[in-house]
Amino acid sequence: MKKIITVLILGAVAFLGVRMAIAPTDYTFEQTASLPQFPDLALPTVSEKVAVAVDGEVAYKNSDEIQPTASTAKMISAIMVMEKKPFALGETGETIEITKEFYDKYLYYARNNGSNTVVQVGEKISEYDGLASALLPSSNNMADTLAIWAFGSLENYKEYTTKRLAEWGLHDTIIGIDASGFSDTTKSSAADLAIVAQKLMENPVLADIVGKKSHQVPVAGTIENTNKTLGELGIIGVKTGHISKESGYCLATAYKLGEHLVTVVVLKSPTREDSFAVSKQVIEAMQKSLTGETALVRKGQEVGYYESWWGGRTPIVADEDAAALSWAGAEASVKLGETLDYKIGNKNISVPVSAEGFRNEPSFWDRLQFALFLK
Repeated sequence: MKKIITVLILGAVAFLGVRMAIAPTDYTFEQTASLPQFPDLALPTVSEKVAVAVDGEVAYKNSDEIQPTASTAKMISAIMVMEKKPFALGETGETIEITKEFYDKYLYYARNNGSNTVVQVGEKISEYDGLASALLPSSNNMADTLAIWAFGSLENYKEYTTKRLAEWGLHDTIIGIDASGFSDTTKSSAADLAIVAQKLMENPVLADIVGKKSHQVPVAGTIENTNKTLGELGIIGVKTGHISKESGYCLATAYKLGEHLVTVVVLKSPTREDSFAVSKQVIEAMQKSLTGETALVRKGQEVGYYESWWGGRTPIVADEDAAALSWAGAEASVKLGETLDYKIGNKNISVPVSAEGFRNEPSFWDRLQFALFLK
């Protein structure tokens, strides 16, 4: 009898052991986080070529056409000169001596009705003043002078700049025979120039220059900013341009939405006043459409859950708030893993998550209850 009882006990223990060993350990995972509804960009319909960029990403464009940039090309040359000869805000940079070559540039543009800054052979001008001359009154001779001074020649400038534009992904921009945009051989699209304007405004020195209504330089005296929209609707820059009917009147403007940078480019307006009016019209529409960041998730919000036979449903919650500036139609996605990861345009946002009390496999007591058919 004892042997039978012993066998039965051993059998029961073996049975329970096997049952406990084969208890399933799979659990299910579900994501419940989704993207919010982003606002539409209700922009006006105009005949001009228009593009808008936000934080380095093109948010809107109504044309992919490439055309002469006119003096908006000086945004490009100013950026490249600052890359080659950088200096900090509050400094004036290196000193440029006006040689006969640079004086001849002045004479060329003066004789050909191109915007210019009066210079003299032997004159010494700071890099800051040179950039201000190129960007505010749109001095063609100073744009070329800066490029030759910084790179050794316009050919070297073109080679360097073409490479940098390709690295930025701006494949619709062609650098021509000068650095000023006076030649119609320099061409671009509104979308590319909107990104260029973003990059210029990201440089503290260049942003400081284009934010001025006037500036004092040697010989030429007071130079005035041709961008007469400055200060309206929160506009803080950027650059005008015009060389021909093919280019039309061009304008790049910028404003801030909180910490976010918005740039608007208008090309091929029939008059300068029209370029100002259309730019302000687009900015007003942007400011009504895009008023601030949209909440992506709130701290404590359930974004998914784990479910298992031994632990039931365990919520996964966000540990932080997250928000982003975006618009309807922008590329956006959300994925839950070890973190909650959003991709909003070209920006990646990771939110830490937690699942309090979650166990990824059953405990000894869970297994025992499973073996006893109690779970």
